[in-house]
Amino acid sequence: MADTVLESVRSALVNDLTLPVIKQLLDDLRKERVLNEQEVESILEENPARADKARSLVDSVRKKGSVASSIMITKIKEHDGNLYDKLRLETPAGPSTETDHVGDKEYKMSSDPRGICLIIKNVNFKDPQKKLKGYDKDAVSLGKVFKLLGFDVHTHENLEAENMKKLLLSYNKEDIHKNRDCFVCCVLSHGEEDGVLGSDMELCSMKHILSPFDGRNCPSLVDKPKVFFIQACRGGKMEKEIRVTAANSQLTSANLEKPYTLPQNSDFLVAMSTVQDFVSYVNDDGSWFIKSLCKHLEEGSKRGEDILTILTNVNKEVSRKEGRIEIQQKKYDAKMTPEPRFTLRRKLIFRIP
Repeated sequence: MADTVLESVRSALVNDLTLPVIKQLLDDLRKERVLNEQEVESILEENPARADKARSLVDSVRKKGSVASSIMITKIKEHDGNLYDKLRLETPAGPSTETDHVGDKEYKMSSDPRGICLIIKNVNFKDPQKKLKGYDKDAVSLGKVFKLLGFDVHTHENLEAENMKKLLLSYNKEDIHKNRDCFVCCVLSHGEEDGVLGSDMELCSMKHILSPFDGRNCPSLVDKPKVFFIQACRGGKMEKEIRVTAANSQLTSANLEKPYTLPQNSDFLVAMSTVQDFVSYVNDDGSWFIKSLCKHLEEGSKRGEDILTILTNVNKEVSRKEGRIEIQQKKYDAKMTPEPRFTLRRKLIFRIP
C-alpha cells in the first residue's frame, strides 16, 4: 500500500526533499484536495526548518491513507525525478493502482478504460410542455466527470420507451464489458413510481433498465459494480419542509481462494434523485441531484472516498436545498431527498487514472 511505502522512505524524504519541491508538492496536494488550505498553511508556518516541513508533509499525507499517499508519490515523480528513482518508488515495493486495492474489501478499478458510462437524456417529449431544458447541462456535467474518472462516455437522447429498452439490451453484450471493471448508466427524464418515461411519454420500467445487466443476462459484469443514476420524478407529491433545531437534532458538534456463487442481482448501485411518490427538481441550469452528484463525485474521488460516502454527502447537500416551485399559478416550497439503494459487496471507489 502507498501509505506503507511513504512510511518506509520517510527518513530519506525528510533528508532529501528540497524546500522548492516541498512547496510544489503542497500546491499540488491542495489542488488535488488531499490537503486543505489550513493544513498547508500549518505545515509551512508551524515548522521553521526545512526538515520539519518535510516531516510534517509526509506524516500528514501518510495518515490520510493509501490513495492520498499514492497521489503524493506521483507528484514526487513529477517534481523530483532523481529522488523518485533514488528511492526506487517505481518498483513493486512502491504504489500500484493495479493491485493495491483489489480484493475482498474493494472492487478493482484500474482497467483502461474503466468501463462505459451510458447517458440517456430525454429533453423533448410528445407533449411540448414537458420539455426539460436543464438536462442538457446535466448530461454535459456527467460526461465531463466520468471522462475524468476514466470512462468511455456514450450519450443518447430523446428516445421513445421501446427504443430505450432496445438500447439498454444492446449494451449487455459480452465483448463490451469483458476487459472493463465497471458499468455506469445515467438516465435523465420524466418519471413515475415504477420507472422513467420515453420521449413518447410511455414507461420504461426500472426492471427494463436494470435486468439487462444482472448476472444471468450479462455474465461479463458478474462480480463487477453496475451503477445507475436516475434523475426523474417518482410521483407527484412534494416533500414538506421540516425544521431541524437543537431540540430535535442528533448533532452535537483479497484474492479469490475458491469458486463461489452470487445472486444474480449482486453488485448493483441505484441512486434515485428522489424518494418514491415524490417529485424531482430541475431548472434551466440543471437538476439539484445531478449538479450535486457531479461535484461530489469529482471532489470525493480525488480524496479516495467510496461511492456511498459520496452519495451521503449528496443527500446531505440536496436535502438542505430550499427553493420555490410554481404549479398552476400556486407557489410551493421545494424540498427533495435523493435515495440510493445497493447490493454492493465491497467498497466502490472511482479512481482517477
